[in-house]
Amino acid sequence: MSVLLDIIGSMFLGGILLLTVIDANQIASENYSVYNGDMLVQELLIGTAQMLEGELRNMGYGVPETEGTIVQADTNRIGFLIDLGRDGSIDTIRYYVGLPAEMSKTMNKLDRFLYRKVNNAAALKVGVVTILRFRFLTIDGEQLPTPVVSTRLSEANIVEITMEVQNPYAENR
Repeated sequence: MSVLLDIIGSMFLGGILLLTVIDANQIASENYSVYNGDMLVQELLIGTAQMLEGELRNMGYGVPETEGTIVQADTNRIGFLIDLGRDGSIDTIRYYVGLPAEMSKTMNKLDRFLYRKVNNAAALKVGVVTILRFRFLTIDGEQLPTPVVSTRLSEANIVEITMEVQNPYAENR
């Protein structure tokens, strides 16, 4: 009888140990997925932000001071002049977000392509964002209403960017 109780007791303790190992494995797998998703989002955001900030920082390079630098300013699009090739010819760069329907196959319904268009060339997809907003401020900090009318484009001295990237595998309703 004692041997039977030992066997039942060891099976009970072994079962508890097995359930604990399975649960720990599931928790580790879940934590890895969350960490991997966060890393993916951070890499997407950093790459897109560095590219956009780099070009905005150089906005107006090589453009005569008598010409305005910003040619289009709206909540989710911007166009500006720059001498990209540093060859004396002025180029126009435009950034804008696409429609959510373009990314209808992704799980995240808020994803949109970020486009970059140089002069009259075809627009290139340079990133994926969920939110991209521009605010345009004067040198005194006055916020210009968007879209900024052409007579006030030259007053825009500060461009504030709000950008958000979400996990492309997140399901939003």
